[in-house]
Amino acid sequence: MSEEVLIMIRVAARYHHTGDYILSGDALRPLFIVSCGYQYFLSKDFSIRRPEGRPDYQLLYVYKGCGHFLLDGNWRTVGEGSLILYKPTDPQVYTYRAADHPEIYWIHFLGLESVSLLETYEIRDAFIGRHRTLKQIFEEIILELQLHKPMFHEIAMADFHKMLALINRFMQLQYKPRINSPLIDQLIAELGKRYMEEWDIRAMADYCHLSMDHFSHQFKKAAGLSPIQFLTQLRIEQAKELLLTESLSVSEVSQLVGYQDALYFSRVFKKATGTSPRMFHGNRGKFDEHVSTQ
Repeated sequence: MSEEVLIMIRVAARYHHTGDYILSGDALRPLFIVSCGYQYFLSKDFSIRRPEGRPDYQLLYVYKGCGHFLLDGNWRTVGEGSLILYKPTDPQVYTYRAADHPEIYWIHFLGLESVSLLETYEIRDAFIGRHRTLKQIFEEIILELQLHKPMFHEIAMADFHKMLALINRFMQLQYKPRINSPLIDQLIAELGKRYMEEWDIRAMADYCHLSMDHFSHQFKKAAGLSPIQFLTQLRIEQAKELLLTESLSVSEVSQLVGYQDALYFSRVFKKATGTSPRMFHGNRGKFDEHVSTQ
């Protein structure tokens, strides 16, 4: 297969088989999912330019890589784990670059209860982190809209409500009240990208230009955890995701998340989760059961 053919992988599903058309009665429903899908960009950049927006809402989830969005007149690079919400008639101008390896999930919706629902769950542009559970819900909605089995829209709507509730939970966990410390915030963002590297208290304190004692005190006030607890939590969350990948062994996952000693990693993992990484790895089929049905 030539490189020109491998531009992107795109899967989209819609309520109406005729496409992304919105009928007059759709907007009068309490809530209505117009379409849902995902895209992986492989060898060519891709841009959307809708200066007048769309008549519905669009919620985008950057699961991997990044996208480049024109927001309030300025271009912003939005990284993995981020949400972008477009309201009806909001200008939509954005670009995905193949070199960034973006993996994007999106859903279009509208209805009389849309505003109150978004307010209830406090849905907005935000960083919430990368969560496999959200990816699975997107895929479940896509499947329901593809198959059009009895009650498909009701099931998709239930999934959508669950998605919004989880987004709110992830935002609360991400943005729980903290002291205002730009240096600590910068470090937390850096740890999120470089959790697999060798970090100790001294390295973190040096990054923030603080003494170790003062840094440890400030970090716990800001994040609610000690620096090492926070780093361990990051690594374990990443490890859980990687352990669900069938091609990776426990030893490989250990190294990928920053533990060179697989036995030590296993002890840390079991202490944090209550189960061994090998057992978690062995149960991955339970997490991916829906994939085998697609």
